[in-house]
Amino acid sequence: MSSAPDRTTTDVETARQRDLVTLLVAVGVAVVLARFVTGFARGGGIPAPVLQIVAADLAVWVPLTVGALWVLRRASRPDMAREAGSPTAPSRLSFGLGVGDAIAALGIVIVCRAVDAAMSISFFGTSGLSPAPTLGQPDVVLLVVSAIGVCVVSPVLEEVVFRGLFQRRLADALTPRTRFLAVLLTAILFALLHVLISSPASSLVGFEVFTTTFLLGLLTGALVAMTGRIGGAILAHVLFNTVAVVLTWPR
Repeated sequence: MSSAPDRTTTDVETARQRDLVTLLVAVGVAVVLARFVTGFARGGGIPAPVLQIVAADLAVWVPLTVGALWVLRRASRPDMAREAGSPTAPSRLSFGLGVGDAIAALGIVIVCRAVDAAMSISFFGTSGLSPAPTLGQPDVVLLVVSAIGVCVVSPVLEEVVFRGLFQRRLADALTPRTRFLAVLLTAILFALLHVLISSPASSLVGFEVFTTTFLLGLLTGALVAMTGRIGGAILAHVLFNTVAVVLTWPR
């Protein structure tokens, strides 16, 4: 007959698997909605450029937010809190940011941006980090709305979902010897999301997007695995995106 601790362990493992499935479904729904909204907008269904940006962002943000809130709400339940002493209980989400995290984040950004620029120059003869030519006065509202989504909302939400929840739930489900797979698999999922929702114009562009975002996910994931905090990963992601926005901002 099973003991109470055995039942508790089984319940936590089942709940963790349910969390992982929930997050995978959220990512899948985000991809489908993003592609649908993009196609709908390109077909003239959303004429205003600002609304196109907002709709495309929400198509990704809403499913990821719902999935994250579901997982976080379950983890905060009293019965799950009582199980926190169990080695199989889900890890708590920590947003801490130390000096070491900030230094590591800067290093991650430098490495990832250097790799991205090198690939872009090799493939297309340009780094891709120069202002795009514009005719007339740029739409400032469009630029600001896009920048807020790219530099603030998306990095924070994606790091919470991928590194803060999915990677840590997956790591808890693995043995200490195979726990590195959580970082690797989460980085692959993270890169696939960006390729699928960006609809790259060519296979080379898609390869560059996958490689750069995979590297970003791998390094931020390793940082989270070592520190137990996602503050450094969020900072690295924010800076990584912000560099691109600043360097390509119309002048």
